[in-house]
Amino acid sequence: MTTREFAERLSAVERALARLTSDGANTRGLHPLAALERIHATFEHDDAFREAMRLGRKWRRSDRRVPNSKAKRK
Repeated sequence: MTTREFAERLSAVERALARLTSDGANTRGLHPLAALERIHATFEHDDAFREAMRLGRKWRRSDRRVPNSKAKRK
C-alpha cells in the first residue's frame, strides 16, 4: 500500500468515526442522560431486550459476595 492510499483510507476512517460519534453517542446534541433515555425507550417493548436485562441482573446478583456474619473477629 502506498503512502497516498494509506492517507486516503485513513481519511475515510476518520470521516466514518466522526459521523458515528456525532450521530450515535451524542444523539444530536442532547444531554447524555437524555440521549440514554431516548435510546432506552426504543427497546421498551422488546422482549429480547427485557430478557437480556433480566439475565444481566441475575448474573450481577450471583456475583455478589455475602459477608460471613459468623466469622470470628480479631
